[in-house]
Amino acid sequence: MKKIGVAVKENGKHLEHFGICEYFIVYKYDENSHNIEYENILFSSKDHRPEGEEWEKSADTIKGCDIVICEKIGLVARAEVERMGIKIIESEGLVENALDNFLNREIKKSSIKL
Repeated sequence: MKKIGVAVKENGKHLEHFGICEYFIVYKYDENSHNIEYENILFSSKDHRPEGEEWEKSADTIKGCDIVICEKIGLVARAEVERMGIKIIESEGLVENALDNFLNREIKKSSIKL
């Protein structure tokens, strides 16, 4: 079971830029059945270091996730999130469409036999 953190805006319907995201919707993803199920909402920390960068609050928030889906992510934030072992998927538009695209890619990958 993997956890997917989705950076959202507009009542959780649209993807948001990683660094300015106020909250993430977390989903559980079963790699065997390809089911995605809502788990919870994680709010970005408002009390991170005053001298820190905005994206750091988002990185701290998604520490328990395996995958993050966001609209965009800056180069420094990307490097840190990847260092944390979290896969990044950039997409635009509706959360529902981004999750559908993710599932379609995963199903195709699992059906390829080498």
